[in-house]
Amino acid sequence: MTLARRKTATKAQRAYQDRARELGCVVCRFRKQHQPNETHIHHRNLGDWHGQKQLGQDCVVAMCAWHHDGRIVEGYSTDDMRHEFGPSFKHAADFREWTYDVLPNMGRGTEAWQAYQDLLLENEE
Repeated sequence: MTLARRKTATKAQRAYQDRARELGCVVCRFRKQHQPNETHIHHRNLGDWHGQKQLGQDCVVAMCAWHHDGRIVEGYSTDDMRHEFGPSFKHAADFREWTYDVLPNMGRGTEAWQAYQDLLLENEE
């Protein structure tokens, strides 16, 4: 996988991202629960670390606003959200550790969730 500047997605990359977005949050799907807020497309980063270079338009994961950036639903606390919906990538260490427990041997953090997402997309074809 090569590092890429933030370039506009090609037609094929947009189609992949649209299909992922249609799935909704892959973490919520895995947990078999309703999605608490809107779907975001997370562009994966080098080493799965915040603030690092993005891996490109092919390396994306559909996540709800909670799982992507920790957006809390009105009436909930951060602890309530964590208990109800699982960890958020905003708290990356917790998220990566939990991901490794529930998706062993599929990669690290968002890499594992993209692999899971791709399995879901393959099963829809």
